[in-house]
Amino acid sequence: MARRTVAPLVPLNEPMLFPLPRKAVWVTPSNLGTVDAAGTCMCDDSCEYAYKDGSTDPLIPHSEWFCTHLAEAVGISGPICQKIEMLDGTLVFGSRWEGGVLPDTGAPSTPAWVTMVKAGRIPLDDIRIALTRIYAFDLFIHNTDRHPWNFLVRSQRSGHAVLAFDYSRAWVCHGLPLPPLPFDTSDPGERTIGMQRYQTQEMGPYIDKVEAGHFLEKMKKVPKSFIKRTIEDHPAEWLTDGMKRRILRWWLSADMLQRIDGIAKGIGDGSYL
Repeated sequence: MARRTVAPLVPLNEPMLFPLPRKAVWVTPSNLGTVDAAGTCMCDDSCEYAYKDGSTDPLIPHSEWFCTHLAEAVGISGPICQKIEMLDGTLVFGSRWEGGVLPDTGAPSTPAWVTMVKAGRIPLDDIRIALTRIYAFDLFIHNTDRHPWNFLVRSQRSGHAVLAFDYSRAWVCHGLPLPPLPFDTSDPGERTIGMQRYQTQEMGPYIDKVEAGHFLEKMKKVPKSFIKRTIEDHPAEWLTDGMKRRILRWWLSADMLQRIDGIAKGIGDGSYL
C-alpha cells in the first residue's frame, strides 16, 4: 500500500507569513504623557497595546520594532511587540501593555522600583546585569531618551524582572552612521547619561563593567541575516529600500565594530558613565 504523505502547511518555496498582524478592535487616543505614542488599542488577541504610527517621525515604527527584537536577541527583555492593523487598515507598531508592574509612588522623579532598591527591598544584585545590558545597549543604538520611567520592573515568582522599552529616540531616527559617542550631556534632550548618574546616586554603583564587556562582545556575533530578517518581518513602508541597504552595509562594518569597542572602553574607564 502506498504511503500517504501530508502536504506542508506552507509550500517550501514560499516565505513564512508569520508573525501576522494583530487587529485592533477599539482605539483610544494617547493620554500616556509621551509625544510619540499615538494611543492605546485593544486587539483581537484580547491584549491591549500602546501603539506608535510614525506621525511624529516616520522612522519610529521601524526603530521600535528593530531595537525591541535586537534587544531580545542579545538578552534584554521587553514587552512583546506586534504589528497591528488599525481600524482603517494601516499597520502600526504595538507594544503590549504589561501587567504586574510595580505601582507609581506618586513622586515626580522617583519610580517605585528605585525607591525599593534604595531601601533594600529589591536587591540591587538581582537586577544589576539587566540594568548594565540596557545601558550598554542604549549607547550602541544611540538611545538618548532612557529615563527611570521607561523601565518596567515587575514582581515575579522569585524576585523582580526588569524590562526595557521605548526606542522612539534611538537608532536610525538619528541617521546612519549613528552620531559619535559619548552623548552630549549639555543637550537638554539627552537623558540616558543623566538617568545612569541619577540611579547610581540613588541606588549605588550598579554598572558591572565586566558584564558590559561580555554583552558588547555578543553584539558582534549578531549575524547580518538576523538583521535582514528582522527588517523584512515588518511592513515595507516602515523603511525605505535605501535605508535598509545602508543598515545592512553598516552592520558588522569597521565603523560598527569600532563603536562597540569604544563603548566597552568608555564604560571600562568611566568616561561614558
